[in-house]
Amino acid sequence: MARFRTRFIRRDGRRRAATLEAHDLASLGSQVESQFQGYVVEARRLEATAASRGRRRLSSSLLLAALDSLELMLVSGVRINSALRTLSLCAPRGTARLVWTEVVRQLEETGSFSDALRPFPRIFDDSMIGLVAAHEAAGRLPEGIRHVRTYVAQMRSIRRESLRAVAYPALVLVVGLAASGVLCVFTLPRFAKMLHDIGVKRTNRVTAFFFALSDFVVRHPLAAAAVVALPFAAAWVARRRPFRPACDRLLLRLPVVRGAIEALAMARICVTYRALSEAGIRVVEALEACAAVAGNAVYARGLASVVATVRDNAGVGAGFERARVFAPEVVLAVKSGEGSLPEVFGRLAEYYATEAKHRVALALGLLEPVMLIGVLIWVFGVALAVVLPVVEVVNEIH
Repeated sequence: MARFRTRFIRRDGRRRAATLEAHDLASLGSQVESQFQGYVVEARRLEATAASRGRRRLSSSLLLAALDSLELMLVSGVRINSALRTLSLCAPRGTARLVWTEVVRQLEETGSFSDALRPFPRIFDDSMIGLVAAHEAAGRLPEGIRHVRTYVAQMRSIRRESLRAVAYPALVLVVGLAASGVLCVFTLPRFAKMLHDIGVKRTNRVTAFFFALSDFVVRHPLAAAAVVALPFAAAWVARRRPFRPACDRLLLRLPVVRGAIEALAMARICVTYRALSEAGIRVVEALEACAAVAGNAVYARGLASVVATVRDNAGVGAGFERARVFAPEVVLAVKSGEGSLPEVFGRLAEYYATEAKHRVALALGLLEPVMLIGVLIWVFGVALAVVLPVVEVVNEIH
């Protein structure tokens, strides 16, 4: 549906204005009459800008449901524009309805479904658009929608493994920082005041350290907040384009993390190549799309090297070998299966999709004890800081 800024007059003579969603001016008039008991005197369509379309996102569950419905309608013989109009009518209010309404409008203007999807890069990436364009040109759009749906489901599974890898450390970090803040702001200052009131002037080094830390947090809250925000700021900076390659190289040097990152990146690459090659996309274009979705700058640069090698009339296997980034088993599989690359990447996709789960579980299994030891050291230090002064006071009394 389109959005309209409308002015209308109610039956009691009062003028009102509202922003409403409707397919056209006729349905807008019916909506105003039924909802506000009035009639439209002025209506202006609110056009979505290219920037606003580019920022829109859609949850993977809503996208999968929409693709399922769209495929069923196309298989049943419904025309693509009618199917998309039905989809926009049935979509929930909000981003989903606005996206499909805009796709219908773009389709009717350009006559191409793939071109209608391009204004939404955060929902439909280049790989998905390439799949749709290839099947649209071959007159097999329902099959293309099915392939896109399968591709989205596979990438969703890989993305969940990535989120699973960072969820536990992030949760422990947030909870630890919150607990430390409560200790430094409320508990330790009151305990220090209690010791001062009973005449304790000298404390052990452990207690003195925690009291100094608490005093710093209380006296300099902005500086303490900056220190707390430092890990989150570092994570944000690491995701920026200028710093992403250096961060990705650093992560690939960590022993256990390297395996998980490699499996996740190769799963994305192999799934994307298989989907695009089965749709008839050329090798170079498929490899470029794989580089865009690799999720790691090192592997993206390696694929760019493979593309350059292929353009120099060398084989894909030779390109993977010259890149010096990919695992030996990947190079061997690609070189030996040069004549049937879709099948090779299909088997590699299945292998790395399973391997990603195992490697992420292994990384988390090794990370949990390390984080647990760090938490125990912190808790033990706080306990000593509280208990030792009490013991010293009791000894002095005796």
